[in-house]
Amino acid sequence: MNAPLQRDIGIPLYLQVSEILMRQILNGKFAPGSSLAAEPDLCVEFGVARGTIRQALAKLEVEGFVRREQGRGTFITWGELQVADTGLTGSQIGLVVPYVRDSFVSTILLGAERAATEHDLSITFKHAENNLDRQNKVLEDLVSQQMAGIILYPVNSLKTDVVEQLVRSSYPLVLVDRYLRGLSTDYVMSDQFGGALRAMQHLIGLGHTHIGLVSWRDPSVSLEQRAAGYRQALIEAGLPYDPALMCEVEGYPSVAVEPLREFLSDTPQLSAVFAVNDQLALAVYKSARELGLRIPDDLAVVGFDNLDFTMHLDVPLTTIEQPAQEMGYQAVEALVRRINGTATTWQQLILPTRLIIRQSCGAEIDEAALDSAVL
Repeated sequence: MNAPLQRDIGIPLYLQVSEILMRQILNGKFAPGSSLAAEPDLCVEFGVARGTIRQALAKLEVEGFVRREQGRGTFITWGELQVADTGLTGSQIGLVVPYVRDSFVSTILLGAERAATEHDLSITFKHAENNLDRQNKVLEDLVSQQMAGIILYPVNSLKTDVVEQLVRSSYPLVLVDRYLRGLSTDYVMSDQFGGALRAMQHLIGLGHTHIGLVSWRDPSVSLEQRAAGYRQALIEAGLPYDPALMCEVEGYPSVAVEPLREFLSDTPQLSAVFAVNDQLALAVYKSARELGLRIPDDLAVVGFDNLDFTMHLDVPLTTIEQPAQEMGYQAVEALVRRINGTATTWQQLILPTRLIIRQSCGAEIDEAALDSAVL
């Protein structure tokens, strides 16, 4: 039984009915091709007149969720919403990101726009405020707007019912930067593990044996793979893995600095830190300086991402560069193949990363070595 309609909030009843039915369709209550209850039954279920039900169904039909056949009933069509046999069914695609706070996201968007232009597509850009509920709502809204497909940079690697239903219904969807656990999808990401391994090998090669790992509290496979690269480098070098040299902090909407200060104070044996992204590396800079530690003389630092600000710091940051623009470009290319039906298997592309050597690790900069430092 559906929740009672709200009759005193100024929203027409037919809009409330259509919204409830749309969410039920998106959540998988009705399989593609199945039929809704007959109009008289829906009238009883929602406690409204038949005209209200017909208005609600008409709206769902216009939006592509149902098909009404006179004398037969109303059937779910959403599972095949934007899949066509002969090409694109629209000129608009969605791009959803968890937040907009650094150059990584904007660079992904630049690459996506370049590919979209080549296919005469335009992009509707949305962000989810690093919130899964908000992400689900944004996805539902884009589907209701009949996007030809969606590129999703997920908030984390936890699958949700909405995303699972999109995949199950063959809706064109490509993930970027990370995949979701327990769910097979198209995705484009960079070599997170290999990039972290290369960063650690560089620090170990400079003679560091007590290297800290600084990460966010974030259930995403991208950060887990960077942590795995950290551990693998220690194993290969015959160095012990010490949990006391690891620090996790809150990273949204801003990095928590106090735990980092405590971490650096409590681990004086540290000579280097690998931060799993450049935002965290910047917070390490701030914390180190508040403690009177000089970079790189007292503490070498390596980050991950190669955000715009990293080369402009007082001590430019050594970091792993992700090919963000290429990720955005390839995500659109994969989405177009999915929309057109030319992708016959899962498209799961992992792009190479590159070590960018600057002053923060204490190494002499060798341009020739830099050019060859590609994973």
